[in-house]
Amino acid sequence: MSKVTDRMSTVLKRKPTVITRAVLWKIPHDSGIEDVHLKVGRYKRTVDLEDVLETSQPKSELTLDQEEFQSLLKFLGDNYEPFRKGVKAFIPLDRPFDAGTAEQIKALFSLPNKKELVTFILKNEVIPDELEAGLRQARRAKAVKIFEDMLTQNLREPAWQKWFQSNSWVLGSQFVRILDERHIDVQHISNFLMEA
Repeated sequence: MSKVTDRMSTVLKRKPTVITRAVLWKIPHDSGIEDVHLKVGRYKRTVDLEDVLETSQPKSELTLDQEEFQSLLKFLGDNYEPFRKGVKAFIPLDRPFDAGTAEQIKALFSLPNKKELVTFILKNEVIPDELEAGLRQARRAKAVKIFEDMLTQNLREPAWQKWFQSNSWVLGSQFVRILDERHIDVQHISNFLMEA
């Protein structure tokens, strides 16, 4: 069971016939937890009535529970100032490793003009050498793990060809490219020739 206790309200805007009001109130629960809710409403008013009762029929009204209210506060805190200044997407440097940050970075790297993106990254040295080396090492470690897993399976030749094409670095620095199939004789072909 819960009941409303503390309450605080303010008038956001007054017009001749309408008043906009925000109300905060606390709802204590038997568990000892207190929720804070927010209600924003527009109410009809008469000339001699400065404020309106909450029981008045609202023109419009929105009530946010604790979770919705906290989400709204976070949204406004994170986005209001950048949005006001014209920024529609940004990476918050105080929380660089949030999931939302990953989505922003993915959005940047999924832009359609890859050539312009690469030019921008190189010109502005967005990715330092040590990060590039770390990413390359992480991709190679992942590829080795996949290779080890493949060794435990009974895979056919196309799976191996695909892995080697994706990870040609294992073939050494003299490797240039994989060549098309070549006929050795009438009955045999070599289908994974490599040019050095």
